[in-house]
Amino acid sequence: MSKFLHLHVGAGYKDIGDPIWQCKQCKAKMWYDERINKDKQTKNPKFSLCCGDGKIQLPILHDAPQPLRQLLFDSRDSQAKKFQQNIRLYNLMFAFTSPGIKVDTSYNTGRGPPTLRIHGQSHHLIGSLLPMPDNSPKFAQLYIYDTENEVNNRLSQYPIKNNVDEDIIIGIKNMLDTHNPYAQKFRMTRDKLDSSAVCDLKLKLISDRQTDGRLYNLPNAFEVAALIVGDEHTSNNRDIIIEKQTGMLQRINELHPAYLPLQYPLLYPHGEDGYRPNILHKHHPHSHATKRNKVTMREYFCYRMQSRDNEAQTILHSRRLFHQWVVDGYCMIESQKLNYRYMEQFYFDGMAICAHVGFPNLFLTLTCNPAWPEIQRQVAKSNLTAHDCPDVVSRVFKMKLNQLMHDLKSGHVFGPILAFVYTIEWQKRGLPHAHILIFLHPSN
Repeated sequence: MSKFLHLHVGAGYKDIGDPIWQCKQCKAKMWYDERINKDKQTKNPKFSLCCGDGKIQLPILHDAPQPLRQLLFDSRDSQAKKFQQNIRLYNLMFAFTSPGIKVDTSYNTGRGPPTLRIHGQSHHLIGSLLPMPDNSPKFAQLYIYDTENEVNNRLSQYPIKNNVDEDIIIGIKNMLDTHNPYAQKFRMTRDKLDSSAVCDLKLKLISDRQTDGRLYNLPNAFEVAALIVGDEHTSNNRDIIIEKQTGMLQRINELHPAYLPLQYPLLYPHGEDGYRPNILHKHHPHSHATKRNKVTMREYFCYRMQSRDNEAQTILHSRRLFHQWVVDGYCMIESQKLNYRYMEQFYFDGMAICAHVGFPNLFLTLTCNPAWPEIQRQVAKSNLTAHDCPDVVSRVFKMKLNQLMHDLKSGHVFGPILAFVYTIEWQKRGLPHAHILIFLHPSN
């Protein structure tokens, strides 16, 4: 059987197969139904979901250092299992910035799968180098203040001590000190504060990068931050100047390359740059035809959410922390566009269709089933569950929805149709579903 033909599992079920196709441009694993031209059968499909058919190029992510790699991927070790269940807590312990979000915990009270739901706008905050008198250190301050008792200080921030392992904390601390340039720079700041009586020492988190963002994303400690004494006048308004000791919090700009690695040290253990606004598109034959020539936030996250054999799976394998990263990325993307006008335009488009062809005749709902064979086969390869992989669930659901709409538009189900409108929503438990309005032809 040709590998781009649909498989059939049970009566009436159309299986879309597995992501066995590889994008020839970026090596991402793709489903055949995700190809650009879905109306034609081809043995050489092209894909745009991953890299825009070669338009996007980002540096390959390297494997996580030990012990993080073993903690993430070992499905048998009891210590690793506890880490995987509480990975968001461990990441928060070592985060340099506070998440600045209000998490709605009312949806995780039952036996259903965990869901991350937030209120308000997502933003990351960072305080001064040292805590105010009589205050305990938090976030980045834990890398500088009273480091002789660092493990206890990190544990004291969170009352649920039964869910954390002190040996894991020590292992992660040593790993970040060795491999993470931000941790190294904050340690250097600690040493400078301990060895001198400088009153106005500051730390500047540098936003400019001199390297090509398509090829390099592993800055060293001297590229990510600089110690300064006295007044500093920076020419870049995205640079972050961290004062020695104040009670003020600063907001990190979403366009700062450190925005993600400061919040997710376990996903960016080498201090890899997050999104940078000046990454150019890769040169390819059609690059001259487009006016926009820089990678957008959406393109960055689409590229990073793909699975490749030659790239580390740290982000995709981080379970509940992956949920948080995805939600954070969505908030970053939405903050850069006028989402209200975007949704308002869709509303007016729907009203225009009603005004032209009349009221809809049918209302359909398609709900995602996490037990679909395509989802189960894919997540089983990584010893994960469907709830650990919202990217896989969403991609399979979208392909199923495309299949349904193709069948409806063919006229073989309800007869000829004049128009259709649908919207995709997410249930309380995180599964997508689509509401579809069908406008039938009067001949039906």
